[in-house]
Order: sequence, then structure tokens, then C-alpha cells
Amino acid sequence: MTGFIPADDEERRGLRHYLTRLLALDARASVRLQGSGLVLGVWGGPPLDVVTLRPVALSVASDAGDVTVSAVRLLEKVAALEESGPVEVPPAVPGPAWAGLLPPRTGWNVVAIVPAGAVHDAVRVGVDAFQRRVALLPQDLRGRAQLEGIAADVWGRPVVAGVPLRVAHAADLTGLLGREGDVTAFASGSWLRLGCPGGSVAARTGSASSLDLFALRG
Repeated sequence: MTGFIPADDEERRGLRHYLTRLLALDARASVRLQGSGLVLGVWGGPPLDVVTLRPVALSVASDAGDVTVSAVRLLEKVAALEESGPVEVPPAVPGPAWAGLLPPRTGWNVVAIVPAGAVHDAVRVGVDAFQRRVALLPQDLRGRAQLEGIAADVWGRPVVAGVPLRVAHAADLTGLLGREGDVTAFASGSWLRLGCPGGSVAARTGSASSLDLFALRG
């Protein structure tokens, strides 16, 4: 059996929370698992043109390797585990486009460090701004194109050192942001990344061509 053993209950709960958040945004979500020593990287692709990474500390090195699986099947395996035993990795599934276009592992430059609470507050301001602007539109003008235009404007604004607000919004929606600790902004080539208390969210510069409206409602 291919599987992994989270280091403790906190790691198990954190992974379960992350998967639940991803599935709330996309019921058919997949995740890419990458094992490296005593850490398992769980990549997600929420509908905000970003990729998220939730690292899971392990008690023993994983034999999960590098595989893309159904998020709902993995959540079922994690939720069914009552004791500190291995989480069985579900069968592999065809990977979505984002799973083959992950950001680099090295070569990142730190460009800013700010309190997580300030980033969280900026996300709340963005959610309020989006909702207010939508509320001002007449009902007959609330088509997808109009809503996407508002979303692109609000979530395309910089939040930390040029990183667009949608990256922070994705961190909040997937439970990686929180209000405690610091958030670090990184840059590497065409990639920007926010390192948050619970994980990371990265995006290519200029990549926000289509934003899922469900996710944008906050």
C-alpha cells in the first residue's frame, strides 16, 4: 500500500481542513502529492488562477512519490483514519493543466514581509468592495462578463509588493492565511508567491484571464 503518516493530529486536521476548503470551491478538485523526506507537499488549484501548497509534516518518510489524485477520495481516506496509522493514497487520476505547471522549488527572492493580519484585512476589504460594486449594478447588467470585469479589477490590485490580491484571497479561502504570524512575498522569474502560516500560494504574473465567480464571492 502506498501511503503516508501525518506527524500528529494537528497535521491530520490541517490537511483535512485544506482539502475541505478546496472541495468547497471545486467539488471535482484534484491534488498533486509530492513526497520529500518527512514532508508531503499537497498542491491544489483553486479557481483563481493560482496554485496552493499545503505542506504536511510526516512521522516517517512517505512512499507516496509524485502522484495526482482526487481530492474527495483523499479526504475520505484522511477522515476515515481514527488512529495514527497510514493514510492510503487513492488511485491516480489524469492531472489538470495546473498540476503540470507548478512553480519552481528554488530561486525565490524575498521581496516583503508583512503581518498576516494585515493581509487578512486587505482580503476582507476586497470582498466588501466586490460585493458593493455588484450591488450597485442593475439586475439586468449582472451578467458573467460584468461580474468578471469587477472581479478582475478588485482581485488584480496589489496586496504585498506587487502580488495580486487574488493570491491572498485564495490563501484565505483555502485556510492557509490566518491572522497570526507573518506573510512573506517572494518572486522568481514570472512567478509571485505568498508564504503564509499554513502554506503557500503562487501565481504567474499576468495570468488572471478567467476567475471563477463562486470563489470570488468570498
